[in-house]
Amino acid sequence: MTLHIRRLVLPIGLDRAGIRRFVVETFLDEIPGNDLEKEVYQYIVEECESNEIRILRQAWLNKGMDFKVNFEHIYFPGKRRTRNPSHQHIVDELIIKKNYDEKAYKVLAEKIKKVYACEEYEGINESLRKIELPIGLLTPEEICLALKWLFIEQDITYWGGSGRSMLYNYLKKNDLV
Repeated sequence: MTLHIRRLVLPIGLDRAGIRRFVVETFLDEIPGNDLEKEVYQYIVEECESNEIRILRQAWLNKGMDFKVNFEHIYFPGKRRTRNPSHQHIVDELIIKKNYDEKAYKVLAEKIKKVYACEEYEGINESLRKIELPIGLLTPEEICLALKWLFIEQDITYWGGSGRSMLYNYLKKNDLV
């Protein structure tokens, strides 16, 4: 197995289709594996204050362009500890934060809405770091940027269907956005 670690930085100003195209075209540049050697890719996609967010390719359950969102230094609970947050892990984190301080949570929810709408803007990391919600496994910065990549993963996997709205609607159903 050959591990390739690269940075993937989205250009500013892309819409949903542009983001999908940019990420998929990045994946198309990967070296193909063969019978003797598997090619595995990790892309550093976000540098948070206390952690990196990576996307891992190839994902284990799905084929093609799928990926997993991964935190280098956080393990999420479950039957098997994992560094890959599930949608339920994210919902649980948001509920904890909302119950802790609704006023501060409203600021985070607005940032999540902007990420969902692809209204990425410079300085998002700094503004997320100012949100005072010091509970749970993830900081507001980590949770919002993980959602960004979970939305992108959903767009790539389910583009012809609902894409990112599946996860967003799950957040709405739980009164989190």
